[in-house]
Amino acid sequence: MIRRTLLLSAGSALAALTIASPALAHIDPDPTEAQAGSTLSVAFTVEHGCDGSPTIQLDMRLPEGVTEASPDPIDGWEGSIDADVVTFVGGPLPDDQEGTFSVTMTLPPTPDTTIYFPFVQRCEVGEIRWIAIPTAGAGDEPEEPAPAMVLTGPVATTTAPPATTAPASTAAPTTTAAAATTVAPTVPGTDAPTSTDLAAVTTDENGSQNTGTWFFVASIAAVLGLGVFVAFRARSARNSRDAS
Repeated sequence: MIRRTLLLSAGSALAALTIASPALAHIDPDPTEAQAGSTLSVAFTVEHGCDGSPTIQLDMRLPEGVTEASPDPIDGWEGSIDADVVTFVGGPLPDDQEGTFSVTMTLPPTPDTTIYFPFVQRCEVGEIRWIAIPTAGAGDEPEEPAPAMVLTGPVATTTAPPATTAPASTAAPTTTAAAATTVAPTVPGTDAPTSTDLAAVTTDENGSQNTGTWFFVASIAAVLGLGVFVAFRARSARNSRDAS
């Protein structure tokens, strides 16, 4: 009788622990401590479903001061962000399997503080609301606490890349144009002269004309001179006959 009672008590205690185990689980961030102002990927591991029901959606509210947040890719799930709520939809993630979901973010620049990530785990049947934030001075931990992270100093700083000095503009080389000499080209297959040839022909014609003019004048002068000489000789001869 005593043995039977002990077995029943042990079975009841084990059943109670089995039922309570989901409540004792946590969704802690990894890491649980990080440098304020740093940018990193924070992982959240879901350890179980909702009393046997698989997980199909996770909604997490970002702490105030978190910036540049984006869900990391995970096979079988679609991540999105709306304002300050990150959502993962997909799965389903079986009740007895763990699943890790990560979000890349820049943490608030507030060292020596604790920030919280309220988390709602939605299952095919039911949900678990990991949203409780411990009250200062309270001794008992909430049954479904929000994931917490401690920020440490000093504040991480982002070093701006060195300013790039634009290279001095290179002046285009100055091209001195050679004096252009316009020469009309000779058209292939024709006897048409170029403008240079025309100038030469003009010069030759002018020279020939001038030479002919001078030759004509000289000839007339010679004839006149010869006539004067002949007339002078004839006159002299006549005067000599008259004198004798």
